[in-house]
Amino acid sequence: MRLIILALALGVCLFGSIAEETLADFTPDTYYVSPQGGSDTNPATRERPLATIQKALDLASQSGSKDGSIVYLQRGTYFLTEPLRVNVTNELCIRGEGSYDRPPEATISGGRVITGFTEIEPGLVVADVPEVKAGNWDFRDLYVNDHRAIRAREPNTGYFRVEKAGEDRRTNFIYNEGDLKKWKDLENVELVFLHDWSITRCPIKEIDEAERRLTVPHQIGCHLDFFTIDNWEPHPRYFVENSIEFLDAPGEWFLDTKEGKLFYRLKEGESADTLEVIAPVLTQLLVAEGTAEQKIELSLHCIRFAHSAYFPKPENTVWETQAAAFMTPGGPQSSQFLPSPAAVQIEFADLVSVVNCAFEHLGENGLWISRGSSRGFISYSRFRDIGANAIMIGTHHHENIADENIVENITVQGTLVEKAGETLYGAVGIWVGFGRNIDIHDNIVRRLPYGGISLGWQWNPDPTPARDNKIRNNLIYDCIQILSDSGGIYTLGYQPNSLIEGNVIHSIPRAQGNAESNGMFLDEGTQGFIIRNNRVFNTEQSSLRFHRAGTNIVRENILLNRPGVPMIRFNSTPERNIDHLLNRDMDGNVYGSASAVR
Repeated sequence: MRLIILALALGVCLFGSIAEETLADFTPDTYYVSPQGGSDTNPATRERPLATIQKALDLASQSGSKDGSIVYLQRGTYFLTEPLRVNVTNELCIRGEGSYDRPPEATISGGRVITGFTEIEPGLVVADVPEVKAGNWDFRDLYVNDHRAIRAREPNTGYFRVEKAGEDRRTNFIYNEGDLKKWKDLENVELVFLHDWSITRCPIKEIDEAERRLTVPHQIGCHLDFFTIDNWEPHPRYFVENSIEFLDAPGEWFLDTKEGKLFYRLKEGESADTLEVIAPVLTQLLVAEGTAEQKIELSLHCIRFAHSAYFPKPENTVWETQAAAFMTPGGPQSSQFLPSPAAVQIEFADLVSVVNCAFEHLGENGLWISRGSSRGFISYSRFRDIGANAIMIGTHHHENIADENIVENITVQGTLVEKAGETLYGAVGIWVGFGRNIDIHDNIVRRLPYGGISLGWQWNPDPTPARDNKIRNNLIYDCIQILSDSGGIYTLGYQPNSLIEGNVIHSIPRAQGNAESNGMFLDEGTQGFIIRNNRVFNTEQSSLRFHRAGTNIVRENILLNRPGVPMIRFNSTPERNIDHLLNRDMDGNVYGSASAVR
């Protein structure tokens, strides 16, 4: 803890005499690193810094300082050639240069700059990428002038609609006249198919223009029985991407992997010589793994993490299930589905702090505090433009985890989460699986294709280690913009003594698919919650929805719905399970009567 205070004190005097007393006789080893002019043969001083962060981490690991170590990153961008590995057994802080009241000035990047663009026709530029032609590099995300560029797609906006599912309802469908054709580079084209709360991404095996039939190599939808093409809608949405024939709109790009050429359509005001183009190389940026016997202490302060790559999937196929967890060909054919690791992955850590950091332009999941971790906080940070989940806390299973290794006592506060799920639309802003005493408060969560905050990972009321969790005083809006069947807040399972309080949730549109989208969706097994003093408005469907839920308390909320739309909807949930009292509508009318819970 003293190292965290010292790291904070390096940026701004927050502690005064308390800091002086706490830090008396406290002398951690300090290693300076610079991306400009540093050398790994230097003594790691401010004047003669190291060049690479990993060298500093290795020195910290070897030092054995009883007071821990600080790795101080001078401003600039650190382009990694492999993920950073943290195995320091004593307390470690990695801190970027700058103050806590400004954006980070040190960037840890998993990308590579691409230069040499020339304009080959008005508005179209191309650059040679020799590593791609040689078969040593491929990428599916691209960042141009600090924005995610659009992988060439058709249609440019919106979606096509399936005319009719094939007979097996899994491997093929009939498309509408004029939507698709047998493109000359069909082997490159990816189908993006939208289910109610998840998507499928997979190659296309064949397009039969005479029958207007699209066929995929394996299937559409994961192996759960209800993930058929037309289970939720008779005419579901889809689009296709990654053909040079789709490259027709400003901001779109296409990578010709055979010729090693990157094509990009300029946007207004751009030119070939003003482009800053970065493509990701590494799937992970930092991996910190202790053990159950020897946990690590880690602080990440004032750092920007950027440009991680999407994890390659077997046969380029991903059947998303929920919250960026998925199945793939040859993978587990059961409910034991998992997501990819995160760009920053932390396991078996005791005392974790992430303060004033930025996580952006990431290919899949952002930050994951996972098994065996406790006493952590994510504070005053920013997560945006994330391919899958922005923040993940906890585990997807609990049966084989010792009680002392359950993720617990983690706080997320004062943090902005936006534009997650950019590639896997079924992702959420903040995901908490099995964990206890997780406190998510005073954050802004917005602009998401699916749910905002998801808490729990068991679809029944059986006891688990999950308990004493809180979602408090968050502002959540513009969620569930593409998929459906979620909420600004979503819960699962039995979580005794848990609280949802003081949140403001608004601007949840009508579901795009079959199931409702709500201010809060309290899904299967949800039990043990007090839901009070929340404000939900401008939701096209019910403010609260319970589905196969147990006993919960809903009191003193303001739930503003359109006329004719019930404030609370009970799907397969006996109304007597919910003690709902003193809930008000927009006219000040009070609803609810005490029932099961006292």
